[in-house]
Amino acid sequence: MTTPAEWHAKGLALLAKGETLEARNMFALALNVDSGNVQYILDYAQAYIELGQFDKARNLLRAALVIAPNSFFAHFRMANLYKQHGYPKKALPFYNRAIEIDPQFARAYNNRGASYHIMGIGSNARADYLKALTLDPSMTEAYLNLGRLNDAEDDVDAAAGVYRQALEQGLDRDLFTHLLASVSGIAADKAPLGYVRAIFADYANSFDLHYVNNLKYALPPLVGAILRDHAIEQGRNLTVIDLGCGTGLCGIELRGITEHLAGVDASAAMLDLADRRGIYHDLVEGDIESYLPIVPAVSIDALISADVLIYLGELRSLFSEAERVLRTGGLFILSIESLAEAGDFKLQRSGRFAHATGYVESLARSHGMEVSSAGPVDLRLELGVPVPGILYALRKISG
Repeated sequence: MTTPAEWHAKGLALLAKGETLEARNMFALALNVDSGNVQYILDYAQAYIELGQFDKARNLLRAALVIAPNSFFAHFRMANLYKQHGYPKKALPFYNRAIEIDPQFARAYNNRGASYHIMGIGSNARADYLKALTLDPSMTEAYLNLGRLNDAEDDVDAAAGVYRQALEQGLDRDLFTHLLASVSGIAADKAPLGYVRAIFADYANSFDLHYVNNLKYALPPLVGAILRDHAIEQGRNLTVIDLGCGTGLCGIELRGITEHLAGVDASAAMLDLADRRGIYHDLVEGDIESYLPIVPAVSIDALISADVLIYLGELRSLFSEAERVLRTGGLFILSIESLAEAGDFKLQRSGRFAHATGYVESLARSHGMEVSSAGPVDLRLELGVPVPGILYALRKISG
């Protein structure tokens, strides 16, 4: 007979592998037998947190706090839940209590600092990030947060100093070298693959929730509408490649209109979540510039590059491959962050690239494409402020 401890252990193993639904079921079985076990309740709640089910997670954490009002992890997880769902002010009392219980836990200071940061209370955020780094000088996230806070306050020298400190600690070289270049005004053609992977390393399970609920990511339904019209125009289902597919937010919008849907992404964790949606025929881990050259010529009806070119500056090779793989009449759907100054593209202090509309449209013309549609769009929010961009649908017009 399986014991509650064994159900719980199976749940933890499944949760570590990202098999969240199955983990939730194991935790439920454990709690059916041992309903008062606080650790079981906390891990059951964590499964719901990762599934994005706010109310169920909150109710379980409340139950844990009734049983164990001095549980550090119950307070910490409740705080994280509120922060992740866009309630940073409600998170603060729980972070405060967690820190009272365990004043040496660096991540609690970092996460409380992030709540202050979201609320625009920079001095409190700074103090918490610095405290987190005092307790744990190897915490990558705290360096990222402190550097971005300095950048947001237009203190680029301080931001650069933070990124240099991270490099001196031996932390992710691609990540912090790229960020140092972005705040130092150093020209670059693209972000290192290691930077992209580092950005999303611990982000996969909360990506959909954060991007859609908190950052108001708007592109997937717009991309889906364009491709549904294209499928109707073609009178058939489409062969599509989703470049930088992430967890599959654009893929969801293409249900029922694809004959073959491939996804490419640098993050294995993101691809795992995309795979679980059951909508992609092929998923490939890697960078898009290495993947496209192996795609057969004139074989694709549509390429999607939604919120991906922020990691690429120079786009000529990408357009060359798009021209090669697209069928005549095929679409290259892409978004850019708008460049508000002279030049073709620029690495911004955020670490992302912005592009000029003239650059994109010139590349389209020189690679046998015309602008089928182009429109302004708020790509996402950054500290509550919309990030302006353009969503293009480029049509290949020559063989």
